[in-house]
Parts: sequence; C-alpha cells; structure tokens
Amino acid sequence: MSNLSLKEHYERKYQEENIVESIPSINDVDIPRDRFEAALKFFPKYFKGEEILELGAGDGRVAKALLQKDQSIKKYTLGDISRPRLNGVRENLNDARIDIVEIDADDVSAIEGTYDAVIMIALIEHLVDPLRAMQRIRALLKPGGIVYIDTPNIAKYDSRFKLLRGKFPSTASKNEGLTTYYNQPVDLYDEGHLHYFTFRSLSLMLTERCGFSKVEKLGYDCGGRIPLGKTIHNQLALLKPELFSELAIIAYA
Repeated sequence: MSNLSLKEHYERKYQEENIVESIPSINDVDIPRDRFEAALKFFPKYFKGEEILELGAGDGRVAKALLQKDQSIKKYTLGDISRPRLNGVRENLNDARIDIVEIDADDVSAIEGTYDAVIMIALIEHLVDPLRAMQRIRALLKPGGIVYIDTPNIAKYDSRFKLLRGKFPSTASKNEGLTTYYNQPVDLYDEGHLHYFTFRSLSLMLTERCGFSKVEKLGYDCGGRIPLGKTIHNQLALLKPELFSELAIIAYA
C-alpha cells in the first residue's frame, strides 16, 4: 500500500466535501458517546499552551469546537491528506487563528515549528508506518507538550466476541472488512484501516520506541451491544477502558 494510493482513496471518498455548506457541531456533554464528544470533553483538560496541530483533521468539526470553547488558543494548524476536505474547511471555518495545510501524517517533515499539542483522531490506524510517524510527531512537540490520540480499540468486548465466533472484528466496515456501513463494496479493505491497537500496544510503542515519557488512558462510553444503559456503560468505560471504551489516550513529551 503506497501513500499515493491512500491519498487517492481519501480524495475519492470525501470528494463531496468540496461543496459542503457548513461544518458539523459537536455536543459539549459530560458523558461523551463518540470520538468527537470525547475530544471536546478530554482535550481541554490537558491542554496547556497556545499552539495546536491537528493531523487528519477531517471536516474540521474538532477545530471548530475547540476554537469556540478555548479563546486562549493562539494558533491552530489544521492538516489533512484529502484536498476536498481541506477545501470544505477553508470555505466554512473563518477564524484568524487557523492555518490550513495539506499534509500526509506519515511524513510531517514539511511542518515548521513546534507545538504545545498534536491532535490525532481516527488517524493513526490509517498510517502506513505509525511507529516512525509518531517518532517524527514527537519531535514537533514543545517540552511538556502532549499528543491526543483516539483510535478503535481492537480489544473492546464486542471485538472479542467476534473473534470468539471466528469473525474478523473490522473497525470501519462490516462483512469481514469488505462492505461499508452504507452497504457498498469497500474501496480499501476495512476502509483503509491498516493497523489495530490495544491500550497496551499503543502505550508501549509510544513510550518504548517513540520518545514519549508516559501515557494516560481515557475511557468513554461509546455504546455497545449489551443494553445496560448510558450511565452503566460510562461507568464500565471509566473503570475498565481496555474492555469497554474505544482507545483514547494522552501521551506526554
């Protein structure tokens, strides 16, 4: 799999975002139910600084929500590999603090300067070489800086149930990674998810091979097949994120 073929895939997939008329909003809630609500809840609690780099920034909804919530942010660099997505953000997100760049997160050598924080939501699983990419991203952080990562947790209980039944726990599609959630054949296997992580595997990679000093686990209720109710699901996610939460972490430089 080459970076060029991945870029072509994401430009095809998100081509309609060239002409979007607005950027979705994120609910600011106490109990997050998806990766966007989780980012809005967790990231501001750990961010100490003025400059943010978001890689794989997608449709810009996280940048929009954080800039509205935190007026102490002085610079927000928003990067993505997909030109249509960047065009949509450029047309709909008007904030003097924003700098929009076309960047492949596997190679951030073109990015100048350092940052207080890097945000990577639904990105690391798409990287061709996440180990070396995270080494380069670590070098972009100022002393005391953080990286916020959210990625599917391959060890979550519903994935374990699938494995017990002999099924592949695909994380961005269904039908063993071959069919999209819109019932169309996938363009890339499991929609381009190339790597699968647990809290332990990601934490070890970041601390033992990428130069981060420590990793903090963050659990949030992302729903599930067991109908226990929102409050209980959230308590389980906080108590045992390795089993009941998607994978969200803060890694410290």
